[in-house]
Amino acid sequence: MRWTLPQPFADLDHTADVGVAVEGDSAEEALARLVLAEAALLAGGGAVEARAEVELASSGEDLAGCAVGLLRELLYRFATARELAASCEVLRLSATEAAVRVGLGRWDPGLHGEGADLKAVTWHAARFERDGARWRAQVVFDI
Repeated sequence: MRWTLPQPFADLDHTADVGVAVEGDSAEEALARLVLAEAALLAGGGAVEARAEVELASSGEDLAGCAVGLLRELLYRFATARELAASCEVLRLSATEAAVRVGLGRWDPGLHGEGADLKAVTWHAARFERDGARWRAQVVFDI
């Protein structure tokens, strides 16, 4: 399944940083929503049109580590090429590995100039876990 912007997320109250919390019916949905929450913060609510697709992979000690790795790769792409995620399809997800196909669009200062100036994806408060029938995930970004 492919998820696209906009996707629901909650802002986490965090001093001097910005955090997001998402949930989904599956771990895949929660991961895709984390990817798109990062893009929504960077885009400042402006629409993002996918113009290219890329496959990305990440590994970690757990699901939170995989998510942090993917978000760091996407933040690097934003910093170096001004590309934002417009869609996300989870290709594979296990306890220690994740692979996604992301539709990327160009950052436009006219549309996205109000976006957050994210500096880094932190380990602080990162979590990704099952909560009953739902999956919940969250990350904090340095600004």
